[in-house]
Amino acid sequence: MRTIIAIMLFGSLALAQTGTKLTVKISGLDTDKGQFIVSIWPGETAWTDKQPVGRFPVPITSGGAEYVHENLPAGDYAVTVYHDKNSNAKMDRHWYGPPKEKGAASNGAKAQTFGPPKWEDMKFPLSGAEQTIEIRFE
Repeated sequence: MRTIIAIMLFGSLALAQTGTKLTVKISGLDTDKGQFIVSIWPGETAWTDKQPVGRFPVPITSGGAEYVHENLPAGDYAVTVYHDKNSNAKMDRHWYGPPKEKGAASNGAKAQTFGPPKWEDMKFPLSGAEQTIEIRFE
């Protein structure tokens, strides 16, 4: 009986882990000061409503980092990253509005003149067991 329960438990755990493993490779900084904050956006509505899957702090090593997020459902996603220079877990801004800290996004999408990158420029399809994207600070 214990064997059957153990098989059922492990089987249900295996079924729960059916999403995609997303690896985000970040590069291009000339410092290891501070941290990166990685945000994963599961669709245009999440981007518009400012509701990411989460905002994840990642230590910087040799001007870059790697972040892995497990078990994401298939769909269109975007990833944004900013260099949190002072490790306060928020995007610091000038008194007149623009960010003081550098940001980067999936597909090399650039910020607009007065705002963040467009969803269409950042989005990428996510599917399969594993997927890796690269984000470079320029």
